[in-house]
Amino acid sequence: MEDEAKKFITGKSIMWFLIAAIAMGFYYLIIDIGLMKVQGLDFFYLWSSGDTGGGGGGH
Repeated sequence: MEDEAKKFITGKSIMWFLIAAIAMGFYYLIIDIGLMKVQGLDFFYLWSSGDTGGGGGGH
């Protein structure tokens, strides 16, 4: 009976951990988009400049 209780608790904690991780991911994504809008930068501009080191052609 104790084993079943432990399995249930770990399964639930893993589920909550995944939910929290996804929530944090969306939270940071929203902050990033918000900061870019405030700075007047384009999302794809940041990606291309970051990938090519600020030079070369865009993707």
